[in-house]
Amino acid sequence: MKKTITTAVVVLVSLFITGCNQSNPKIDQRKLCQVSDDAGAKQCKAGELVYFAPKVFGNEQLPLNIAAAYCDFNYQVMHTKGGVLCVFTDKRLSLVGQ
Repeated sequence: MKKTITTAVVVLVSLFITGCNQSNPKIDQRKLCQVSDDAGAKQCKAGELVYFAPKVFGNEQLPLNIAAAYCDFNYQVMHTKGGVLCVFTDKRLSLVGQ
């Protein structure tokens, strides 16, 4: 019984550690695509850091709309009422403006 519990614990810890070691490809920290509207965002390249800072403030939904359209959720997304910083994805570009 003791051996079974020890084996189960080792297996669970191994699975947990394996999940932690799965990393995404490195993002080039030297580049940043800065945009303030949809047209500018469409100029960014997939896998590139994108910083969205709108010219007009007041719409608290805007950062979330931008994140939903342009951010790769396999990476961390940072947002405030004033903007969004994330890794750009072009996989949902066809949904923008619908």
